[in-house]
Amino acid sequence: MEKHPGKLFYRLSRLSPGDELPLKRRPRAKVYANPLEVQALPPPKGEGGPGLFRTLALFRPELPELGASLTLNDLSQLLTPLSEREGHRGFPSAGEAYPLEVYLVLQRVQGVFPGTYHYFPKEHQLSQLASGVDQAAWREALLGLPVERAAALLVLTLVPERSEALFGIRGYRYALLEAGYAGGLVLLLASGLGLAAYPAATFYDGEVARLLALPEGEHPGLVILLGR
Repeated sequence: MEKHPGKLFYRLSRLSPGDELPLKRRPRAKVYANPLEVQALPPPKGEGGPGLFRTLALFRPELPELGASLTLNDLSQLLTPLSEREGHRGFPSAGEAYPLEVYLVLQRVQGVFPGTYHYFPKEHQLSQLASGVDQAAWREALLGLPVERAAALLVLTLVPERSEALFGIRGYRYALLEAGYAGGLVLLLASGLGLAAYPAATFYDGEVARLLALPEGEHPGLVILLGR
């Protein structure tokens, strides 16, 4: 019997001829009923900016410089592919289960209080969940990365049960793939906007979950440091 958790997961989530998928229901997105504040974001631009090929040529992960800030327009553009438009988002999701949730830990964003926010894709807005940022705790959670350089941290979390409801245990694969799709688009957009973005996939899961006050069944997937 395979005991390695990673290998066991892939073995159990294999799809073979004759296997049936649950296909029970399409889950609903997460909404916070009583946030501290709700921050509307400006409408994102659909035109302008550098060409895609030039952006790809310049694309590279890099840590932000110390002390730089972002604007609400920056955040609006970065979150555009994660937003819901006509019932769909800007990245693939198997069965449109959308097991992905998005949080922002804002440190230096012009006109916005520092704190932890949840992104609501349907309305393209941020809901404040907690005020202030514990930089020391986040630095420890990210294994010493200089979080003080970042104007914001964008955290993608996974609720695999949404995909599992449609595809069984194989839904765990799809949840991980979705984090890759969404994270890649954010990184590419950051490069096109002339911003710095650094993906952190190595972190203490329990600490990140604690800092975001995640409920059971919701897991950190990727942290992106954003700045200039």
